[in-house]
Amino acid sequence: MTGLPFILKGFLIGIIAAIPIGPVLMLTIQKSVSDGRKAGFSCGLGGTAVDTLCAIISAFALSGIGDYVQSHTTVIELVGGLFIMFVGFNMFRTHVAKTRRKKPYSAKYFVKAFTMGLSNPAAIAVMLALFTFFKMDMRNIPQWIPVASILALACGSAGYWYCLSRLVAHFGDRFNFKILVIVNRVAAIGVFIFGAILVYKGIISL
Repeated sequence: MTGLPFILKGFLIGIIAAIPIGPVLMLTIQKSVSDGRKAGFSCGLGGTAVDTLCAIISAFALSGIGDYVQSHTTVIELVGGLFIMFVGFNMFRTHVAKTRRKKPYSAKYFVKAFTMGLSNPAAIAVMLALFTFFKMDMRNIPQWIPVASILALACGSAGYWYCLSRLVAHFGDRFNFKILVIVNRVAAIGVFIFGAILVYKGIISL
């Protein structure tokens, strides 16, 4: 059995899971503008660490209770989708700070972003919903496939944050308050729409 479909889906899940969840996005943009791309990327890596941890938990959950998950896919899609919509709604309401304090680069940025990510109680539910949506059932497959899929997920997430932090740092001087608000709201709408798609899939499968 080839593991390529799992690896490709893992990479895609990593990108989707990295769609900014409010505080991590704003912290990454803030540090990218004020302290450069390395500081911003360190914040993004904190988000990647949370996504990877949630993915590992989801992979074990789907492997250990695969039959239960398959028989409750509709519930997972509905609940996970509602969680994602709720997160998107809160992102849309997030107020962007007009002022930014410059600080030297520090690994504390990674820890701060990681803590922010862990503070979101919906993180595991969202990841589990993504694994269910993409049918990432890892039972009865070679052990290297789940490992490769999780690594691909981490690469997808890290790649997203790297591109974002580099882009923001490059155009940082041109970013004003209005643009930051637009970026945050576009991301919020994207998150909300994805959640709505999951809810829709759950409803039509009832």
